Amino acid sequence: MNDALTNPNKLLPLLITDALAETKAFYVDRLGWTAVYDMDGYLQVRSADAEGPELGFMAPGEPPPLRQAFAGKGLIVSVPVADADAHHEALKAKGLAPLTEPSRKPWGWQSFFIADPNGLLLDFFHVAAAPAMAPAV
Repeated sequence: MNDALTNPNKLLPLLITDALAETKAFYVDRLGWTAVYDMDGYLQVRSADAEGPELGFMAPGEPPPLRQAFAGKGLIVSVPVADADAHHEALKAKGLAPLTEPSRKPWGWQSFFIADPNGLLLDFFHVAAAPAMAPAV
């Protein structure tokens, strides 16, 4: 067994928020995500399995760049799911209110949006078709 600490090899968005308790309730209790770290002033959650996307949330504080909470505008985090339509129905069955119905995007995603307690938009998607144009290489 390797006990050495390693840096994760994935992007981890970190939002500053005054609403850690509400954020935990939304992600863990309502969406069914896992709390990877849950400590005073910091919450990290993971979707689905051990390789699923993760988000971090931190209470405002020091140093100066960390003083202001996320303003709830201008950020979308795309979260892959096996079936966006089924996921949409499952969230509605849990009493959540997605902002949009699932729809096909020009880049081939079937997706819908829901907002977390901080105003962060989550775009739950699955790849449903080839994009309208090939990606640049």
